[in-house]
Amino acid sequence: MTYRTEYTLGFLALLPLLATGVAKGTGWLVTIIVVYVGVPLLIWSLLVDRLASLVLRIICRVRESSGHQYYFERQVGRPGVSRRLLRDIRVLVFVFFLSALIVPQVTQVNPQNLVIVSNAFIYVAIFLLAIPSSIHVLLWVLEDSGLRCHNTSRLTVTVPAAWTSRWLSSLGGIGAFVSFAVAMGGNLDRAISLGFTLMISLLPSCILAPTLFYRRLEPGIIAKIRSSKAAMTMARLFPQVSNPSLPPLSAPTLRSVRVNEETKQTTEPHS
Repeated sequence: MTYRTEYTLGFLALLPLLATGVAKGTGWLVTIIVVYVGVPLLIWSLLVDRLASLVLRIICRVRESSGHQYYFERQVGRPGVSRRLLRDIRVLVFVFFLSALIVPQVTQVNPQNLVIVSNAFIYVAIFLLAIPSSIHVLLWVLEDSGLRCHNTSRLTVTVPAAWTSRWLSSLGGIGAFVSFAVAMGGNLDRAISLGFTLMISLLPSCILAPTLFYRRLEPGIIAKIRSSKAAMTMARLFPQVSNPSLPPLSAPTLRSVRVNEETKQTTEPHS
């Protein structure tokens, strides 16, 4: 799947920051690229595969009490452009939400220290993008790796903890950021201007860093996950589900329905 769309959007969003970096010198330009893109990628490359291995080991340990069966289905390709962009938006909302909650706790938010608070917001957001957002990246890597959960009581097959990413990026975060922006700007017009500026500053990181991760790092991490000792143990403990959309336990029910229909047809009088 091509990543041209994400690269284009990311670089277009990065242009204002690059222009600022060029105006202030080479040092600023390098700092912008390293901090906004390099740092999240470095942290994700160090954390995500280790966290994924930990999750698989936990699944194997709690197998008796969970009542679920976990397995790796056959990979059919990575998510499309729209799904990847939706993930980027979730990360952006998540970062805005936590930054709007944290920054007022570490510095005074008012229109008089606009530059200080804006810089603090950006630094906190980059930190949140690099470390807490690793949870988002971890969940998406596990989903892309083919890990699925078979609920034997409900006869459903789902992506483990898929709801977590949506919950972390809930729309409540937008309300928190609006409150912060109004307090910072002093009025609605200044709040909108501040919000747009911060969004432009963070959008390149939330697009380029995930895109580079999907393109350069995720395939190797997925291969490592699927060939890990924990994955092999999982394959031995949990029987493979032949069709992800149709759990094995539901198959006898469908066969019995077909048998009943055939019996009914043979017993009905012909017209």
